[in-house]
Amino acid sequence: MGKINNKSTKAELEAYIAELESKLKEMKTQEATSNSQEEHIEAPKVVNRYVNTKTDDSVTLVYCSDSIGYAKISNMEFNFNRYGEQFKVPRYQFDELVGKYRRWFDMGILAVSPEDYEVAAAKGISTSSDFALDYKTLSSIGKMSSAEIEDLWNNTTKFEHRKSIVTFVKRKFIENDKNYRTREKIDLFNRLTDGAFKREQEELNGNFKYSQIDM
Repeated sequence: MGKINNKSTKAELEAYIAELESKLKEMKTQEATSNSQEEHIEAPKVVNRYVNTKTDDSVTLVYCSDSIGYAKISNMEFNFNRYGEQFKVPRYQFDELVGKYRRWFDMGILAVSPEDYEVAAAKGISTSSDFALDYKTLSSIGKMSSAEIEDLWNNTTKFEHRKSIVTFVKRKFIENDKNYRTREKIDLFNRLTDGAFKREQEELNGNFKYSQIDM
């Protein structure tokens, strides 16, 4: 590009301006081409670290009550007979169940398994682990010593989890499980619960029979 000064002629000024406009036009064209190329560059893929590893579109329903229950939705009926009973249902039928029996989920009668925590979060409901200790821990109580039971109780600070222990032991007592119908265990649980096992103590004394109807 030529140089101009205060002695440049009109023709030289016009030539300079024309050359300058040409340069600006060329720069603008190059910039537009560069932007167009950037638009065609594939953006890096973002990988979600928290991927749902479930391979099917089903939900595991958990019954969290000792009372016998019944529920019915389109093309499916549920007969609930025992605490911890599980039912695997398609997602669309689970959605219908929540819609019809929402109060049962809010009360803790029904929940979903811990592996379905994403479904629980989306629906605003709880998993069974929110209401109870895992079944493996509960079923081991029958073989625990008094010291181990007391340690379990003292280390279980959540009210719902302690309630699941009480419910489980009472159910096993009613079922005449010999591991739970011992004076030592019942006296211990009565002390830990501040008197919640007095009725079981009375039965061990032969005063009356504890049945599911009494529950």
